[in-house]
Amino acid sequence: MIRRLRPFPRLPVFAIAVATLMVFATTLVHDLPAQVTVDQPAEAKTSPPPAPGANAALDSTRAIRGEHLQISLFTYGATNVVWERFGHDALAIRDTVTGQDYAYNWGMFDFNSPNFITRFLTGETNYLMAPFATGPYNQENYIAENRSIRVQRLALTAVERAALLDFVIWNSQEANKYYRYDYYRDNCATRVRDAIDRVLRGRLKAALDTNTTNLTWRSETERVTASDFFVYPGIELALGRNADNALTPWQASFMPERLADALNTVILKNEAGQRYRLTANDTVVFASTRAPMPTDPPDRLAMAALLGLTLAGIVALLADSRFALLRGLLVAFATVWYLVGGILGTALLLAGTATKHEPYMGANSTLWQIHPLLLFAALFVPIALYRRQTTQIPRILVSIIALFAVFGLLLQFVPMVSQSSGVVLAVTVPVHIALAVALLRTTVVAPRRRQAAAAAIARAA
Repeated sequence: MIRRLRPFPRLPVFAIAVATLMVFATTLVHDLPAQVTVDQPAEAKTSPPPAPGANAALDSTRAIRGEHLQISLFTYGATNVVWERFGHDALAIRDTVTGQDYAYNWGMFDFNSPNFITRFLTGETNYLMAPFATGPYNQENYIAENRSIRVQRLALTAVERAALLDFVIWNSQEANKYYRYDYYRDNCATRVRDAIDRVLRGRLKAALDTNTTNLTWRSETERVTASDFFVYPGIELALGRNADNALTPWQASFMPERLADALNTVILKNEAGQRYRLTANDTVVFASTRAPMPTDPPDRLAMAALLGLTLAGIVALLADSRFALLRGLLVAFATVWYLVGGILGTALLLAGTATKHEPYMGANSTLWQIHPLLLFAALFVPIALYRRQTTQIPRILVSIIALFAVFGLLLQFVPMVSQSSGVVLAVTVPVHIALAVALLRTTVVAPRRRQAAAAAIARAA
């Protein structure tokens, strides 16, 4: 008699093939796209005014107009609101003759703009720049909100001051005020930085874009979101390897306070070769009573490891229980674990491959821990754990998931693909392994169709 080979289950084979392909593709290196310059707002319809040195006749008039201008950088403290945790800044330009004093703010957005949520989720949010009367603006938006205000007057030449005024007036026009916001490389602080660098003809970048610091996009984001129960773990999951690159002071100035500190270190030379500081003075004009932001990111690896091992131990205890209630708790935990992980993994996969968030959320080894394959596990594994009986499908699923988790852990020892996601690994790896062990210890039974076929053959015999 010829024995017919049993077909390998199609569902897990398909799921594993898709998940492996997508996860592997997403953990490859994603290069950062070219930096957009301050001269290229998203919707700009006119050309910006020439920078200093481009038009001698224009510069001669600027030298006269700039004599009675004062340029100051205002840096504002943070609040407990998520999008205000990073602080804020604005360029203030005061005319000492007319008394006009306006703060130019690149941090404006409109919740009511068309498709705002969709644009936000896909990384295509447009921000805008607008001027406000400096005194009322500071009083209503910062002093009234108990946010600190730091002021640095910039030692620009008359030509540079007038050129900066020309630029911000152009930038605030309806045709030019919108720009495509980027969390780390094109935000309210980098727009201020780039505007200053523009009138300095690149000398600010030359001074700051030099040696790297111990700061990264991840560490800075962790630092300011450490107290938020939901945002902090979300950041740990979302950011990929590019977020771990060491930043120069120029790059770190996406944080307003870092920009202010960096400007104090800049020493330039005038046309006569004399050295001078870019900041003429630095004053705190309003001191907030809020607790200051942490100076360093938190170290929560030990806490995460304790949580991961505790959850894994609970899984092991529940799996050995003879009580239906405790097995029900295990089923509930496994369902939530796999379902939430699968949803988050799918969202992370899409964000890292199909949105403008790719430079920061792509190349993310966290996808070896949470991925779409967990959604399949949520369908099959909990029932098998409750019954203490399983077919091949759940066994294959938990085995692959555990292998993925261990492989993601091993990647941390490979310099080219390592990522500062120890907190995520410390929680997920023990739990994935514990769930796999719990299910692999259950009794293996044949699928119902095979059982029915065997019974029919037995009856026929």
